[in-house]
Amino acid sequence: MNLLVVSKEAWGDTRWARKQWLPYFLAQQEVINQVTYVDSPSAWWRGQAAHQDETVSNINIVQKNLVFPLEKLPFVRVMNRKIIARKLLSIYTTDSPWITMYYHPYDVDMMDTLAEKSHIVFDWTEDWADFHHDESMLELQVRCVKEADVVFTVTQTLYQRAVDLRCSDESVFYVPNATVFRPNESIIDEPQALRSVSRPRLGFIGHIGPWFDISLVESMASSQPSWQWVLVGGASDQAKARLSEYDNIHLLGVFSPKALPALMQHCDVLVAPYKQGIQGDATKLYDYLAMKKPIVSTACETSTKLQPWVRECHNTEDWLGSISEALEMKTLPLASDQDILQHHWQARSSYVVELFQSMCHV
Repeated sequence: MNLLVVSKEAWGDTRWARKQWLPYFLAQQEVINQVTYVDSPSAWWRGQAAHQDETVSNINIVQKNLVFPLEKLPFVRVMNRKIIARKLLSIYTTDSPWITMYYHPYDVDMMDTLAEKSHIVFDWTEDWADFHHDESMLELQVRCVKEADVVFTVTQTLYQRAVDLRCSDESVFYVPNATVFRPNESIIDEPQALRSVSRPRLGFIGHIGPWFDISLVESMASSQPSWQWVLVGGASDQAKARLSEYDNIHLLGVFSPKALPALMQHCDVLVAPYKQGIQGDATKLYDYLAMKKPIVSTACETSTKLQPWVRECHNTEDWLGSISEALEMKTLPLASDQDILQHHWQARSSYVVELFQSMCHV
């Protein structure tokens, strides 16, 4: 069995996520003979050239060029994807079954061509139309769900939507995110970046995007000046300007995945201050789980699923009370090693392989 992954994320990105971790662990499964990862396409009019194909961690990394500019025009985008799809057909060189997995609605027009030699899996990771405020994506993602042989979803909300769109739960599967970190990884040395930050430390690991509730953090930073907020990840200039106004908010920037466990383990409480009503699967909560630290989060689907290990908050009062309890050693129950490993990418990839085998009748 072989796998082709059409991604919107570059394999060489510093900040790895589901798009890289899932194929990385699938490549380690014995029944997977070959994994090919297709980077987001390069654009010659931006001075980009497709990088040379290479093999990393038993995964073949390839990239194709967009032929025509003006990608914002739908008919141009379709032509570009059709051309790339014809080029990718040459990858399906073995007789054993092939599975093609993709994420981005823009790539749906590649799948008719690739379906000539492969089963098609749409990995539905977010509501693209809502997240990007782009109504044109609504029709595209509906096509993705309806036309794929199999649909994976990261949340129960998306799962139910997929079932409704397909008028059946057949070939729709709930495959949430996971963590790459394992329990009991010994971290002794305090990172240099934290040595000037006093305690107690409240750690947030992740991009400070539109889902991050800056106003909530500002309110708590003002009311509890002794609490030190440690924010690890990228942020817009506007977010940096606002948060830098507070002496007890520390913007540490982006770190490699290998550096994150030490940063998390040397915080006292791990936090996920999202805006109310956030959609999607909060990947960082799985990472927090592996650290065996108290976790406080805005209530969301992921936090509810990870009960009783995550304290859910609905307002500022909840947040202040939950963090205070955690700091007073009235900690929440911590997940066991077995619980953590159930939410590891190794376990997720094993489950995905079982689904692939049923698709291919292996």
